Amino acid sequence: MSGFHHWPGNGASNSEPDHHAVGEMFQCMWDVGHGLHCNALIRGHKLSAHLREAHGIRGSDKDRFWCLWNSCNREFNKESLSRHVEEVHMVISYGCGCGKTYSRRDTLNRHARTCPYAGQH
Repeated sequence: MSGFHHWPGNGASNSEPDHHAVGEMFQCMWDVGHGLHCNALIRGHKLSAHLREAHGIRGSDKDRFWCLWNSCNREFNKESLSRHVEEVHMVISYGCGCGKTYSRRDTLNRHARTCPYAGQH
């Protein structure tokens, strides 16, 4: 599945699939002021780099930042912000060869340590 994805509101849309792959193209909906969004096209796996380079999300993992994706306005540690945007706003999922899917990469990796089908697609 590849393509361009834009979601109104909190990131969910009835016209889009329930989940997306990390390699898909997304429109950055980070608020940049005056009611405007960044609108850059990014691949899901480039989100952390984009947030760092375009929006100044840098520093220690424990530094606090506000999520400005579609005016979410929730506060997170830097280490959790990208994970939050992927899971809640971009609705990215990670799949295992056994057919199970996970909203977080670290959860898939934990599952894969004991799954005989991990790595098979």
